[in-house]
Amino acid sequence: MEIKPEKNGEIVVLKCKGSLDAESVASFKKSTQKMVDEGSRYFVIDATALNFVDSMGLGAIISLMRRVQADRGEIKLASLSPDIRMIFELTRLHRVFDICATVSDACKKFSI
Repeated sequence: MEIKPEKNGEIVVLKCKGSLDAESVASFKKSTQKMVDEGSRYFVIDATALNFVDSMGLGAIISLMRRVQADRGEIKLASLSPDIRMIFELTRLHRVFDICATVSDACKKFSI
């Protein structure tokens, strides 16, 4: 999986491409932990090019959410494909995460 972070003011948009699965979780966690350690607290996961998420990937996203919430930050998900959205609905994580139609919509919803 490729992760391309883009700063938009205080918000970091994580453009994710490929699969967030057992093979890529360590890289995702390392990249996001570095950003949190550097002071980033507001994240949008742009799932436009994300084609698969398994249970390990869901765990990594939940882990990121917990870290940023501990620092009074927020995380939002944007541009989920129907298949990825179904995974969040089946696991009921759509009730936990703020899922937005677009990255722009997600950025507007932060309480900064």
